[in-house]
Amino acid sequence: MMRLVPWFVLLLALIPGRMMAQPGADEQLAAHYFQQGDYERAILYFEKLYDEQPTDFYYEQLLKSYLGLNDLNAAEKLVKDRMKRRKDDPRYFIDLGSIYRTAGKDDDAVKEFDKALKLMRGDQGSVRGTANAFIRVNELPLALEAYERGQRMLRDGQTFHYEIANLYAMQGDVPKMVNAYMDLLAVNEAYMQAVQNALSRYMDLEVADSRSEILRTELLRRIQRDPSTTIYQELLIWMYIQQKDMNSAFVQSRAMDKRFDEGGTRLMELARIALANGDHATAFKCYEYVLSLGRNDANYIQARIGAVKTQYVQVTTKPEPTLEELQELDLRMANTIEELGLGRNTVEMLRDRAYLKAYHLNQHEEAIALLEGGIAIPGLDPKTQARLKLELGDIHLLKGDIWEASLFYSQVDLDFKYDVIGHEARLRNAKVSFYAGDFLWAQAQLSVLKASTSKLIANDAMELSLRITDNLALDSNSVPLSFFARAELLRIQHRYDEALAVLDTLTIEYPIHSLGDDVLYERFRIAYERHRFTEAVGYLEKVLELYPLDILVDNALLDLGLTYEEKLLDPEQAMSYYEKLMFEHTGSIFVPAARDHYRKLRGDVTVPGVEPDRIPPAGQP
Repeated sequence: MMRLVPWFVLLLALIPGRMMAQPGADEQLAAHYFQQGDYERAILYFEKLYDEQPTDFYYEQLLKSYLGLNDLNAAEKLVKDRMKRRKDDPRYFIDLGSIYRTAGKDDDAVKEFDKALKLMRGDQGSVRGTANAFIRVNELPLALEAYERGQRMLRDGQTFHYEIANLYAMQGDVPKMVNAYMDLLAVNEAYMQAVQNALSRYMDLEVADSRSEILRTELLRRIQRDPSTTIYQELLIWMYIQQKDMNSAFVQSRAMDKRFDEGGTRLMELARIALANGDHATAFKCYEYVLSLGRNDANYIQARIGAVKTQYVQVTTKPEPTLEELQELDLRMANTIEELGLGRNTVEMLRDRAYLKAYHLNQHEEAIALLEGGIAIPGLDPKTQARLKLELGDIHLLKGDIWEASLFYSQVDLDFKYDVIGHEARLRNAKVSFYAGDFLWAQAQLSVLKASTSKLIANDAMELSLRITDNLALDSNSVPLSFFARAELLRIQHRYDEALAVLDTLTIEYPIHSLGDDVLYERFRIAYERHRFTEAVGYLEKVLELYPLDILVDNALLDLGLTYEEKLLDPEQAMSYYEKLMFEHTGSIFVPAARDHYRKLRGDVTVPGVEPDRIPPAGQP
């Protein structure tokens, strides 16, 4: 047997490689050469495959390969051979016409195209196949003619408005595209989402230009012609929302609500979208309109709550709201809670009112009483009670009763030891120990929180832990850190001038201490809370300049981006900081937030009414 081996090897060597190929190898090689643009080698395999199995796929690939080499004679021969096999298929006449067009034989091409249109049968499959064949060879006007003939031939009411509209879009004919989409909606309103997607694809609806004006004009014309059909009015409202023209959307929505007696449902949805886009004025108008209907239903209750919440945001985000504005808001909150009753629907408003009293009206005792009343609501779920206790602890901290604050934080920590809200309570308790100067106890609590399932809590715990570790000198001199803790507590209590005085003392007495970057960040927080945004970014830029390797750099980059974007309205500057955070600090937990805001400013497509994922400003308490 050993002497037979060489003969066997020789026999294998004499067998042609293609005879030994595994099943499918020819197809893989053909596809490989075709994708590489090596049409000559691809043709060798596709010709063999087509001879063995004359399928549509092998025919199309072989035809493309011939055309890739500009071998029009071989392509014409292939198509004519195919036509002999399937004489009644319009597609092959279109392929032959396209070859003639390429060869400059336009008259012959027109004849073949006409034959294809005459061969097209009166069924959906034949019409679509013929039109798609024309599209494949870039004969868009003939594809339109195929669909238009098909609509006349079909007797079951089938239309091709959507396909026709897309073809007009491909040709850049916006008026005819819009008209075809409107005709489609007149026949079948179920295409609403598809039409919206197509319009978004072919038109930049966020810009009021000639194309969007064509759409608006056509919609208004159809609304006037047929006011009982709601689909065009709904599409007009949708267009206004894309353009962020919430006031026009409100006017149109209100008109529809009155005409069709919808009970304010459409306005409630618009209010939600307006709030998501930061348009509090329009949201407030929506809620006020629903309230004006006077219906004692679910919409009325939600509008009552929504109107108060919107006014609350409008007032409390002002740099310096007047005392009259604050007192009017407080009264409206009180009246609404009294009207609707203190319960699950109004507990969020109760929390807002307590915050208003504590942080804006300086009425700490009244705020505490409100929260204690909320905690005592019968049947309130434990987590909501826990959140009220955290708020209660914060207000005691604001008053200066740090140990009373610690008591409420501890209660939540014990009740929700393994939940995120419990971790939040423990973090706040650790900060209380930090403010009190008990740095070792604070460090012990923070060590556990570094493993929290919440990245934000774990990050905050890590930062405070490192601040304690890095700034307690070897001789255990805790005086500089005590100064800093005192300043931070004063800032939380809104005693800004006193906080700055303590920071000044710290800087003077310890000019080269390792707390330098933390001091700058604390000055940023104070300036930000005072709405002095230009001053605030100056402190963060000093952090980047003086402490480029510090742990607070990624925080500073995110806060610089957010402040420039949202407060100073400088998107270019904001993008530069987001970009630096994304590419120079890839491991930061703030990268996803920076990426979302960067994409938004760059103009990437977003879903209307949906905010990008974001993390609260890194430097905010």
